Amino acid sequence: MKAFYNLRIAAKLLISFIAVLALTVFVGVFSVVQLAQVNQMSTDITTNWMPATRAVLEMKGLMSRYRAQELQHILSSTDSELAGYEKSMADTWNELQKSRSLYEKLISEPEEKQIFPEYTKALGQYAQEHDKVIALSRAQKNEEATALVRGESLRVNRELTQMLDKLGAVNEAGATKASDLAGAVYADARICVIGILLCSVALGLVLALWIARIVAKPLSEAVKVAQSVAAGDLTSR
Repeated sequence: MKAFYNLRIAAKLLISFIAVLALTVFVGVFSVVQLAQVNQMSTDITTNWMPATRAVLEMKGLMSRYRAQELQHILSSTDSELAGYEKSMADTWNELQKSRSLYEKLISEPEEKQIFPEYTKALGQYAQEHDKVIALSRAQKNEEATALVRGESLRVNRELTQMLDKLGAVNEAGATKASDLAGAVYADARICVIGILLCSVALGLVLALWIARIVAKPLSEAVKVAQSVAAGDLTSR
């Protein structure tokens, strides 16, 4: 403290300004870091959780369409109708595989890594049952094809639906967690930034008053000495 009093006015002012500027820089750096975290979480929601959830919903929708096309194929009686549904099923299956491949690139959670291979395996089993159904339908063995659709094919389809529901729940939970975490980071950062700004203002005021007092007191004494000398008193120091 005494060393600070003994400094020149310029040095005192410089130290005070540096202290305030250091706090200002800290606020800026802290804010940028916190904003980067919020941005990262927002990016995760946009580039991972939402696309993964959309891919799961697309797979569910395409699977339902594929199954409906199978039933329509069984109900068809002409070659042109059969060929038309076979083409539609091929297109739907290709879209399903694209959605599956897209989702595979977005897998990040341990539960997803466990479920997805099982889903892929079950999807292959469904494809095998599908080939049997179409072969029976082509041979106009509609009753046998219908029985197969309602039997093993239905069982595998339900397994696929359950696994897709689980995958959708995982991604929904991930998106919710990321959103909640981003909100918490924002709230904490907001409180910290406001607190640091208030401290900076308080420190600035304290330093300003302190330096003003340090500078004003010697000047006031000097004025008194000058007034004494002007009055003819040469004993003042």
